[in-house]
Formats: sequence, structure tokens, C-alpha cells
Amino acid sequence: MRVFWEVTGAVFRRDLSAEWRQKDVLTTVIMFGLLTVVTFVFAFDPARHAREDVVPGCLWTAYLFAGMLGLGRSAARDSQDGGTIGLLLSPADRGAVYLGKFLSHSLFMAAGEAVVLIFSVVWFDLDQRHLTPWFFLVLLLGTLGFVAVGTVFAVVSQKSRLREVMLPVLLLPILAPMVMAAVEATTIILTPGGNEGLSAWLRLLSGFDFIFVIAGFLLYGFVLEE
Repeated sequence: MRVFWEVTGAVFRRDLSAEWRQKDVLTTVIMFGLLTVVTFVFAFDPARHAREDVVPGCLWTAYLFAGMLGLGRSAARDSQDGGTIGLLLSPADRGAVYLGKFLSHSLFMAAGEAVVLIFSVVWFDLDQRHLTPWFFLVLLLGTLGFVAVGTVFAVVSQKSRLREVMLPVLLLPILAPMVMAAVEATTIILTPGGNEGLSAWLRLLSGFDFIFVIAGFLLYGFVLEE
């Protein structure tokens, strides 16, 4: 068990070190996320539309597509610097490698989402009535589900000549339940008058996370070796 956590920590630290040197994953997530939010701000004037009609779709569209670009960039970096080959040749537990990748990708996503959210708070005039603990719980569950699936399929996409196209093609159908639950839950939270129906969407998000974190943990080694 000690070796397992040492491998997880080593993979996590390696990803942080690579990102510290190149800053390409976080920059990609932040810049594309902000660009998406700005597009929504101009397309849907916040002064003329209710927050619950605009903000959920805006935020999750920004997080989803910016995250796909970030995960694709992370997988491409591993392929280019020989990181993937090193993992294949090492005797390290593949589940530990997946967990390390999962943690580093979650951290990158959380940092990028925080920056995008700060600007969204200003542009959409959000306050403590909207940014409740339920809001951040939905954000956490949605992010973990996205990273759990994306970490696996980012590696799969790198094995194709059309790697830039393959990742969204593979991810979007599988992520559909998570995206639907996250958007609906966020809409309920931002709608004045209570949180009726929120618990059902939270259960769906929690179940999605549980299933795909376990699946990624078990299948990541097969994906690396294919």
C-alpha cells in the first residue's frame, strides 16, 4: 500500500512540475474558458436575461470544452516527452498512475474553473445568494466526473491520427448524463424559491463519479498498453 501511494504522489508531482515549467494546460483551460464566457455575455445580455437561463449553460460549456482542450494538451505533453513510454516500461501499479493523473488533472481544472468563475461573478452579477455551498458541491461533483472520464479518453485519443477530434467525439456521449445533471442542478440553485428536485440530480452526479472513477482506476492500465 505504501508503494501504491508513493507512485500516486510521484505521478502527481511530475505533472505539477511539468505544468510549472510549461504552463500550457492551465493557460489553455483559463483562456478558452474566459473566451467562452465572454461570448455568452455578448450573446445574452445579463441585464435582459435571468441568471438561471444563462449562467448554467455558460459555465458548464466553458468548463467542458476548456477542460477537453486542457486534458488533450496534458496527454500530448506526456506523449511528446516520453512520459507515456516511461509509464509503460515501469512496474508501477497502473491504478496508482491513474489516481495521480486524476488528482493532478482535478487540480488544474479547479484552478482554471476558479479563475473563470471569478470573472463570471462580475459579468453576471452573482453574489452569496447564488454561490451557495450547494453550488460548489455541484461544481465539485461535475468536475470530478469530467476528469474521471477525460483522463482515460485523453490517452485513447492520442493513439489516433485525429487526436484533436477524437477526444470530444469519445467524451461527449459518455458525459451527457453528467452535463445534464450539472446544468439542471445549477439551474435549480440559481432559481429563486428553493432547491426542489436538487437531491435527485446530486445523486445522479455522485453515482456517475463513483462508477467512472472506479472504471478508470481498473481500466487505465489496459488503455496505456493498447
